[in-house]
Amino acid sequence: MKQMLQNYREVMGVPSVRVVLLAAAVSVAGDSAAMVALLLRVHAGGVGPWAVALLLGTFALPVVATMGPAGALADRADPRRVLVVTALVQAGAAAGLAVVDGLAATLVLVLVLQTGFALGNPAWSAVVPTLVPPGAAGRVVALQQALRGVAGPAGAGLGGVLVQWHGPSAALALDALSFLVLAGAAATLRRAVRERPAGDASAPPRRWTATLLPRDGVAALRSDPVLGVLVLALLPLVVTLESVNAVEVFLLRDVLGATAAQFGLAETVHGGAAVVGAVLSGAATTRTSRVRAVLGAMALIGLGQAGQSMAPGYLTYLVLGLGLGLLLGVVNSLVFGLLLDELDATHRGAVVALVSGLSRGAGALALVLGGTIGTLAGPRTAYLVAGVGTLLVAAVAAWVVHRSVDVTSTARASRGTPDPSRLEV
Repeated sequence: MKQMLQNYREVMGVPSVRVVLLAAAVSVAGDSAAMVALLLRVHAGGVGPWAVALLLGTFALPVVATMGPAGALADRADPRRVLVVTALVQAGAAAGLAVVDGLAATLVLVLVLQTGFALGNPAWSAVVPTLVPPGAAGRVVALQQALRGVAGPAGAGLGGVLVQWHGPSAALALDALSFLVLAGAAATLRRAVRERPAGDASAPPRRWTATLLPRDGVAALRSDPVLGVLVLALLPLVVTLESVNAVEVFLLRDVLGATAAQFGLAETVHGGAAVVGAVLSGAATTRTSRVRAVLGAMALIGLGQAGQSMAPGYLTYLVLGLGLGLLLGVVNSLVFGLLLDELDATHRGAVVALVSGLSRGAGALALVLGGTIGTLAGPRTAYLVAGVGTLLVAAVAAWVVHRSVDVTSTARASRGTPDPSRLEV
C-alpha cells in the first residue's frame, strides 16, 4: 500500500498531469449535467420514449462512426491543436444547446457535440504517456477513472438542481463553460507533447479514405496477442454487464421489494466502489500482474452477477453490487492502462478510438438483449444469463491468453531470440 501511494504521488508531482486530471473531472461533471438537462427537456416536450431513445442513440453514433478518423488524428496530428479545436467545437455546440429548444435542432447539435468528443477523446488518452515516466500511464488512468466516478454523479446531481431552479439552459451553459476549461488545459500542454514520438517519416502517405476504417487500431492489437484478447473480451463483457441495466430496476423494485431510496443507494454504492477499485488497481504495476488481475476480476464479475440473480433480499444484492463495482473499477483501469503503457506510441490513439467505438456499439446491443431477455424470462433470468456469459468470456479469454503466450514464446525460442515481455499467466 505504501508503495502504491508513492507511485501515485510520483505521477501527481507532474504539473501537466494535475492539469489533465482537473480538466477531465470538470468536463465529466459538465457532461453529466448536460445529459440530465437534455433528458429532462426531451421528456418535458411530451414526444414520448422514442425521442429519448433517439437522443441516446445520437450520443453514441459519432463515437462509433469516427473510429478511424479519430485514431488517425490522435496519432498523426499535433495533439495540442486537436484537443483545443475539438474542445472549442464542443463548447460551441453546448452553448447552442443552451439557446435552442426543439428536438431536431437538439439532435443536430448533439451530433456536433459528440463528434467533437469522439475526435478529441483518443488524443487525450494518447497524450497521457508522454507526460509521465515509461510504465506510469496506468496510474494516471486509474486516477482519471476515480475522478470520473466522483465527477459524474456530482455533475448529474448539480444538473438536476440547475434544471429545477433555472431550467435546462443553465446546465447546458455550465457544460459549455467546462469545455472552455478543457480547451485551456489543452493549450498548456505545448511543452509536454513536444517530444511525442512521430510516425514513420519514410512511410508513403496514405489516402484520406484509408482512415475511415480503424485499420491502424486493429493492426496494433494484432501485433500484441495478449492485449488483443483482453480488448476482444472487453466487448462481450460490456454486453453482459450493461444488459442488466435494462432490468435492474425491475429486479430491485418488483422482485426484491426495494424502495426508491434503496434503488438509489444501490447505484451510489456501485459507483463509489468502482472509484475505489480504480484506485486499488494501481497496486498492479507489471504486465503479468495486470493481465492476471483483469482475467481474475472478469471471472469474479460473472460469479457476482449470477449471485445477484439468486439474491434472497436487498442486502445480499447490495453487498454483491459493492464487490462488482470494485471489480469493474479494476478492469476498466487496468485494461486502458495496459493499452497506453504497452502499445507503440504511434498507435495508441487508434486503439483507444477503436475500443471506445466498439464499446459504445456493444452497449447499444446490450440494452436490446437485456430488455428482450428480461421481458421474456424475467429479471432474475437476465442476470443469470449475464453472469454465465461473463464466466464464459473470462474462461475463453484466459485460455486464449495462455495459448498466445505459448505460441509467442515457442516462435521466439525457435528463432533463438529472448522474449522480454514473457507472460506466465
